[in-house]
Amino acid sequence: MLEGCKKGQYFSFDAIIASVIFVLTLIMLLSYWNSVKAFLDFQVQDMGKEATRISTLLFVPPMGADCTSYERMGLVNSFSDKRMSEKNLDCLNGMDSASLRGNLSSLYDVSIVITDSYNPNNPYILGNDPTSAQFIGSKSEITKLRRVGTIAMDNGENHMATVDIYVYR
Repeated sequence: MLEGCKKGQYFSFDAIIASVIFVLTLIMLLSYWNSVKAFLDFQVQDMGKEATRISTLLFVPPMGADCTSYERMGLVNSFSDKRMSEKNLDCLNGMDSASLRGNLSSLYDVSIVITDSYNPNNPYILGNDPTSAQFIGSKSEITKLRRVGTIAMDNGENHMATVDIYVYR
C-alpha cells in the first residue's frame, strides 16, 4: 500500500554546507562589528576623558598672586565655596588658545565658553570661539562637555551658568 515511499533525509549535504556558510558569515559580521565599535570607542574615549579632566581642573580655586601669574588655573572661590568668581572669569576672559592649552596641560586644543543665564548674549570665552563657522569647519574631531555652575557676582548676587568645554584636534 505504501510502495514507493522512502524515508526522508534529515541531514542532506546541501543543508550542512548552507549551515556552515551561514555560521561563518555570522561570525565574520560580528567580528567586523566588534572591531568597528572598538575603534570608535578608542577614538572618542581619550577626548572624553580629557574633557572630564579639564572640567574637574576648572572647579578648583586658582593658585598664584594674580590672574596674570596663575600657577594653576581655576574658576571657583575656594574648595568649600564652589561658586565661580566673577573676578576670575573677567580675568581669564579672552585667554588665547595656546595659553589655555598650556595652563591645562592638555594634549588637545581646548575652548571654554561660560554663559551666564542672566546675560546669555555676552559669554566668557577662553580660547577660540567654538560658535564660529571657521571653528566647526576646520576641526576633525570635537568633544563637548557641559557642566552647570553658579557665578558669585561682585554685587552679591548668584547667577546660574553653563560651562561648555570643547576638546578638539
